[in-house]
Parts: sequence; structure tokens; C-alpha cells
Amino acid sequence: MGVDEVMPVWQLSDGELTAGLLAVERDLCRVYARMLDLVGDIDRRGLSVEKGFRDTATMLALSLRVSKREASARVAQATAVLPLMRKALESGEINREHAHEIEHVLSQAPDSVSAEEVAAHEATLVELSQQAIPTTVRKVGRRVLGYWDVLDKKPEDRERDLSRPNREFRYSFTRDGRMKYSGEFDPEAGHFAENMLIPLAKPDPVDAFGNRDPRTAAQRHGDALAAIFDLAGRSPDLPVKAGERAVVTVTIGLEELERRAGIVMLDDYGALSVSQVRRMCCDAKAVPAVLNGASEVLDLGRAVRTATPAQRRALIIRDRGCTGPGCSRGPKWATPHHIVHWSNPGGVGGPTDIVNLGLACERHHHLLHHGGWDMRLRNGIIEWIPPAWLDPERRPIRNTAHDPPTGKHS
Repeated sequence: MGVDEVMPVWQLSDGELTAGLLAVERDLCRVYARMLDLVGDIDRRGLSVEKGFRDTATMLALSLRVSKREASARVAQATAVLPLMRKALESGEINREHAHEIEHVLSQAPDSVSAEEVAAHEATLVELSQQAIPTTVRKVGRRVLGYWDVLDKKPEDRERDLSRPNREFRYSFTRDGRMKYSGEFDPEAGHFAENMLIPLAKPDPVDAFGNRDPRTAAQRHGDALAAIFDLAGRSPDLPVKAGERAVVTVTIGLEELERRAGIVMLDDYGALSVSQVRRMCCDAKAVPAVLNGASEVLDLGRAVRTATPAQRRALIIRDRGCTGPGCSRGPKWATPHHIVHWSNPGGVGGPTDIVNLGLACERHHHLLHHGGWDMRLRNGIIEWIPPAWLDPERRPIRNTAHDPPTGKHS
């Protein structure tokens, strides 16, 4: 009996505490292995049917009060012929999660895979489980299954599959205009998408006030996907709509335009807030249709052009990338933002001039419009002014992520 079993844990030394943790984990693994022994023999003897249950999994679920999923997993592990996995579990070298991942992979081996090859993969996965977490075993297991899938097909079938890759994308819109989507990619497209998402979905660095990125992993991936779409949408090779690219016709009341409040009716989008429209129109050709209270058209404004290619090149030289504090995204992920917006109160909009533009990525563009941040140009350098709730003094911040190694801004 170990010291951790007879003494309260608060009385244990640091060494005894960690040793006790490892010892108890090994005991849990051994007890789980014993559980699988019992389940396996119950299944072999047919005791579940004898006692009135449909099968062994149902017996476990009802008698042990576990979920049907957990019961089925235990039966699968108990009845699988995987001696190396069971031995490692009994010795406490791997845990129940490892056992589940190993069984889940090897139980899907096609008939064309020999018993010797299955045993070889079992040895590989057990060895990996002794040094890695279960999710890593799962990833390696997926590669094994993918290899078997390809190996089990005739060469002509493989080529036929490659000629028509399975890529699906399904989407729908909610009542408030949000898109919900699901789908799948073939391995090649999936890995390509992941390689694009990973660098863009990294957490933002700690800001000037010591705050960490508040977004969840799912939110960061969503922002990364929006950034990829934003980049693709600016490609000169995309199809145009009705002969023009990125044309936005805005139907808005004069009072709402001046107050930057209320609701806007936008072609293809329906009802949006004015703040949303202001953000969307930063890098589009905007045609404002201003109405009075009687819904009469007061003005059908001429299109406001976006930054020219020459202006974009100048901004790239000056800003080097997104000017948002701490953002390291390069120029291709950023678009010109109007410091003084085109729809300022009183109808006097900001010009599309270098001195009124600054580069911002999709995420930081969103913060400028909806997060209370402001942008200004001072001595040829873009500075961001945080909202008052973040910094009551609203001290300007310059992004230094694009500075050369010397640390000097040239």
C-alpha cells in the first residue's frame, strides 16, 4: 500500500504527490484491463442473452449505468484480438483512451490486409501510445486507414476517384443573415485548406495592455476562413457581376446616413445595420441611394472608386502589411481602409488618397468598424487609437510587427 493511500494528499511532499499520481494512473489502467477481461468472457459465454439482454453492450449499459457508446467501445476492445494492446494496458503503459484508438483503427482493416500487417501496425500504435497522447494516435491511425483505403482499391478505381475528387460545401442562411455551412474535402484539398488556416488562426499576441486573444479556436478558424475569402474576392481573375466587380447599391434614409444608425436595405443581403454597410463598402464600389422620409430618392450618388493599384503599392511600401496593433499579416491579407470614411455625417466623405488610407486585415478592419478603435496617420505612420473602455486615455499604438530586424522604422 503506497504512502498516497494512507496519508491525506495535503500531507504528501511534492515528490510523493507526483509519484502517487503516476501510480494511481497505472492502477486505473490495470483495473480497466481487468474490466475488459470480464467483459470478454461474458460475451464469449453468452451471459447477456441468458440474463435477458439483447447483447453484451446492452447488458453493460443497463447494469453499469454507462452510455451505450461506452458499453459498445468496451465490448469492441474486449473481443478484439490485440494481444500487444492488452499487455500494454495491463502493465499500465497505455490508458483506456489509447486502447480505444488502437482498436478503432485496427478493427477497420480490410480483408486484403494480412494478419501479419495488422500485427505490425498494432505494435507501431502501441509503441506510439506509450509516448503520445490519444489524439496523436488517432491522427496516425487515420493515415493508416487512408493507406489501406488506397491499397484496397484497384489501380483503375484509384485513378477514377482522383479524376472526380469528393468536395462538398453546403450552406444556408439564418434569419439574421448569418451563413451556416458544412461539407468535406478530399485529402489533397483538405491538407491545402489546413495549411492556409493554421497560420491565419494563430492567437493574436498579447496586446499593449497585457490582454490575451479572447477568441476561441473555432472563432479564430472562422476569422481565418473569412480572411481567405476576402483575399480570394480581391483576385482579378474572379468572375464579375453584371459587368462590374464588387458593386454595392445602398438604400438608406438621409437621417440614418448622417447618424450612422438604423437599418439599411442592401442588394442581395436584405436588412443590415449602417455600421455593417460602412465596413463592407470600404473596398467596394458604393452607390448610395439616399431617401427622404417619404421614401423619395434624394440622390443616387456616383460610384466611389476604391484605391488604385498604384495607391495599393504605395501603401504596401509605407505600411508593410496590416497596421493593426501586433498583427503580422502581410500586404496580401490587408485592404485599404479609409481613415475618414466615405459616409461621414453631413455628406462630406473622406477622399481615396494615400493620406486617408491605411492597410488593415479582415479582422482588424472589423475592429475599426465595430470595436471602437480609430485610425490616424501621424508623421507618415499609421497609429491605432484604442477604445476608451480599453484605455481611458486612448493612447495611440503603432504596430511594430513589420519593422525590420534593426527595430527602426524607415
